[in-house]
Amino acid sequence: MPVSHAPTDPASTDGDLVGLADAIELYQVFTQVTDPRKPRGIRHGVATVLTVMVFAVLAGAKNFREAGDRAADLPPVLLDAAGARFDRQAGRRKAPSGSTLRRVIEDIDGDACDLLVCRWMAQRAARRAGSGTCQGQTGLFGVAVDGKTVRNSGAGDPQQNVKLFSAMLHQEAIVIAQIRVPDGTTEVTQVKALLDPVDLAGAVVTGDAAHTQYGTATYLLGRGAQYVFTVKNNQPSLRAAISAKVTAAGQGCGHHWGEDRSHGRTVRRQIWICPAQGIDFPGAAQIFRIRRDVFNTSGDRVSKEIVHGVTSLEAGQACAKAIAAWVRQHWGIENKIHWVRDVLFAEDHQHAYLGTSAQAMATIRNLAIGLIRLAGYREIKRTQESLAAERTRILPLLAASRP
Repeated sequence: MPVSHAPTDPASTDGDLVGLADAIELYQVFTQVTDPRKPRGIRHGVATVLTVMVFAVLAGAKNFREAGDRAADLPPVLLDAAGARFDRQAGRRKAPSGSTLRRVIEDIDGDACDLLVCRWMAQRAARRAGSGTCQGQTGLFGVAVDGKTVRNSGAGDPQQNVKLFSAMLHQEAIVIAQIRVPDGTTEVTQVKALLDPVDLAGAVVTGDAAHTQYGTATYLLGRGAQYVFTVKNNQPSLRAAISAKVTAAGQGCGHHWGEDRSHGRTVRRQIWICPAQGIDFPGAAQIFRIRRDVFNTSGDRVSKEIVHGVTSLEAGQACAKAIAAWVRQHWGIENKIHWVRDVLFAEDHQHAYLGTSAQAMATIRNLAIGLIRLAGYREIKRTQESLAAERTRILPLLAASRP
């Protein structure tokens, strides 16, 4: 369904509000979140609070004060879909205040909320045949895994900041799994916890060098997934073996070359691949070397980087060009999710996050980003400005994000 930034009439030809059912469906998802408050005195249920918060974030709210302001301006149709209480004295539905939004979001079960939201978004992504494929390889879709530390979430102690670990569909650029990394450990130990709820049949999981672990590769293969990992000095023996084998293969390696220009620079990338016989790593089928050369506008080289890697994809599943694409698409989780949350949603600029609010707000921001992307928009900031100008545009956006 095409979506534009022009003012949208939410009424369909049959008289029903386009997207109203989707807004109610979102509310129903949040009814499964346990309300942390005592029943007495509750005016807005937890599902109402979370649904209203999603609407506010879609309309550009970056913090709880802005969310309260955006919520106060929501039209009756959205408040009705969110189950907001009816104020008899005012004769209309009233949205939760900014302080109510903050108190509830600080106390909910962040992991439970993440699980529900990510499962709903995965269903919305509606994987079609070849969704997320690389270079037209039918049946394969990419899943990038990476962690992010939320600043100012450790009660003043940078060592205690909340660390979140998430998985993103390459092509759709939406988060389909996220967990909080337990204190005292790292994301490397949490791959199973993150991906257990995700259907990995046909997935190609990509990760940075930290995830190039024997246990991780074994787990992914056991779940029916493939992997593409880079290898650095955290696995010195493996890196040395790959480097030596690619060098020895010489002209026998598969090769691909590419170039792109942006931000006043030229980046040239080359990749060489060869079979992984003799490489001691679970499921290793091919190994590769990538060289990146960056040139300025004068044609002078300003940097050179050489990276090695390993994949379980056979030669018939992935040529040099395809593997290069898997590696590049992995970094979408940094520039399409983490960067967006930091820059457009000011995630790392909050003065403090209390309770579970760091994780819960990241969940809601992931949800907002995902809905905007599934609806067909590519300019997130401009979309938020459009929704802020006319809140009823949230409804057709929700409808357009439907499978």
